[in-house]
Amino acid sequence: MTVKKETRGRKRLPPEKKKPPQATLKINDFILPFVKELKGNLKKGLVTEETLERLFDILRTGQNQSNHSEKIGALKDKIKKLDDLLLKRVMERDLAHSKSVDLESKVHYWKAKYDELKRDYDDLLHREYDCMAMTSDGKRCTKKAVFDTFQDGLLFHVCSQHAKVLEKRRRNMTTN
Repeated sequence: MTVKKETRGRKRLPPEKKKPPQATLKINDFILPFVKELKGNLKKGLVTEETLERLFDILRTGQNQSNHSEKIGALKDKIKKLDDLLLKRVMERDLAHSKSVDLESKVHYWKAKYDELKRDYDDLLHREYDCMAMTSDGKRCTKKAVFDTFQDGLLFHVCSQHAKVLEKRRRNMTTN
């Protein structure tokens, strides 16, 4: 009988190209995420020899937890102080903002008041220099007054048209 050569599967590597066997470890599920993170950081080159030494020192000595708790306590105190300071600053800013809003509203009020008084002044000034005669529809004439006439002992500023009308009336009254 002839021995048939095995042809199934992978071809065997020559002995010089074979890799040495790798160690396989069972890892507790609790530390598996840490190991995966460490392995990823090792591949990326983020973990140095010094970092590994510190990790092993912590694992071997169990480093003082009180040192960490003191640091944590100090950090918590610092955070509390910063929160208090932040709250104080926020309250100061809010107070200053409310004052500025109040002052802005006062400025708008006084500006509106000024504009209103200016309009009233312009209206009064306009009336003084406008014709004081009444038109036939009962409204005041809006033409510029250029003549001063006395009517029943009162001084009236009138436009040229109403000056003529008043002069005619005065003449008619004196002739009658």
